[in-house]
Amino acid sequence: MCKLFFSSSFFLLAFLSFLVLATSCAPVLTTKTSKTLDIYGGGVMQKTVIADLDVKTTKVSGTAQGNSSQIEALKREATANAIKESNADILVEPQYNIQTKGSRATITVTGFPAFYVGFHQITKDEIPLLEKGLLVKAETKETGLLSKNNKSLNRFILPGALGLGLLLLLLL
Repeated sequence: MCKLFFSSSFFLLAFLSFLVLATSCAPVLTTKTSKTLDIYGGGVMQKTVIADLDVKTTKVSGTAQGNSSQIEALKREATANAIKESNADILVEPQYNIQTKGSRATITVTGFPAFYVGFHQITKDEIPLLEKGLLVKAETKETGLLSKNNKSLNRFILPGALGLGLLLLLLL
């Protein structure tokens, strides 16, 4: 009798420990930055810096999938994926292909990967180009989507733990 009590108490304690650990997991928010931002603001004085780019002639692409209510975030993630896959610094002339089906969206971006090869302060000859809009400022765009791996794993942890607990209780 004592042996049966010890083993059932042990399994119950082990199950409760597993349940506490399994349900305490939370999804992880991942952020990827796809471009850089210049410093602007009151009291900040700076000279304009021009980035020299080596733009490749072969296009690259990146894809992101998710909820169709997050189109802008998915565009940013697709851009970040294209930059990461090509080891580029920036994506030039991005073009987006958006496909929606119900509440799901798939976004594919294509563009030319570019690499920074140098930086220099603006010269007098480049000022008219800046004024005409031929030189442009890169924008910062960050993704804020949940990591897909953690989100899908959490759907199975709690039901699995509850099912295992019920099975143990039935066996005891």
